[in-house]
Amino acid sequence: MRGPSPRRLWAYVGKRLQLKPYLHRPGDGRVRPQIPAQALLWAQLVGQVLREWSFHGVEALVRSPARRALGVSRRFGDDTLAYFTERLDPGPTRLALAATVRRAKRSKAFSPSRFIGLAIDGTGAGRSTPERCPLCHPLRDAQDRVFDHLHRFCLITVVGTGLSLPLDVEPWGPGDSEYAAGQRLLQRAVAQVGRRFADYVVVDGEFATAPFLHRAGDVGLRVVARLKGNLPELWTAAQARFGPQPPTVTMEDGPDRIELWDADDFDP
Repeated sequence: MRGPSPRRLWAYVGKRLQLKPYLHRPGDGRVRPQIPAQALLWAQLVGQVLREWSFHGVEALVRSPARRALGVSRRFGDDTLAYFTERLDPGPTRLALAATVRRAKRSKAFSPSRFIGLAIDGTGAGRSTPERCPLCHPLRDAQDRVFDHLHRFCLITVVGTGLSLPLDVEPWGPGDSEYAAGQRLLQRAVAQVGRRFADYVVVDGEFATAPFLHRAGDVGLRVVARLKGNLPELWTAAQARFGPQPPTVTMEDGPDRIELWDADDFDP
C-alpha cells in the first residue's frame, strides 16, 4: 500500500478539493515575479503539513535534496517568500476556503452533526519589537512602557461538526475593535458560504449585545454567547433563577460533563 506523499497531496488538493485554479492563481500581487506563485504557495502548504511554519524553515526545505519529492519546482529564499505573502491578495484565499467548506458539506463530511456552527474569537500573530505597520498594537508592561507589538485578528471557524475548520480572518488595528471586526467578519463569511450553511454562531461575552444579536439574526443565525460580567443584571438574574435548580439536561463529551438549563419563562 502506498503511503501519503506531497505528490499525492497535490493530486487530492487539485482534483478532489478542486483547488487547482487557486493554486495556480492565488492572487499574486508582485509586479515582476520570477518565482512562480504556485511554487511559493505550495511550499508554504507543504511546510504547514511538515510543521515548518517559519519562512526560514520553508527555505531550508526547498533548498534541500527533498525539494523535488515535495513537488516544488524552484528554489528560493525566505525573503522571496516574505515578498510574495506581503503582496498576496487575500480575496482568492477567502473564496477558496469558502468553496472548500461548502464542498465538504455537500460531500456529507458534516453529516454526523445535526447542526453546523460558526465560532468567532480573537487571536494574535506577527509579533515584532518595532512598529512596522498601521495594524501594530503596542504591548505595554506594568509601567505602561511599550515593549513589543502584535497584530490582532478575529478568526471565524466552522465548529460542531467533528472538524474544526478555520474559514476567514479579519484584522483590526488601533482605533478599531474586536467587536467591530467580528461583525464585519460574520457578514463576509456568511455571504461567501451562504445563509443556509450554518445554524448558529458561538461568540464570547463581549458580543452579547443587541447590535450583534440583530446582525446575526439578519443573516439567519442563532447566537450562543458566553455570559460574563459585561451584562451584570442578566448574569445576576440567571444565577438567581438557575443556580438553585438541577440541570435540565446532563451529557458527556469526552472528559467533559455538560449541564444545561432551559426555561421558556425566563423573562430576560
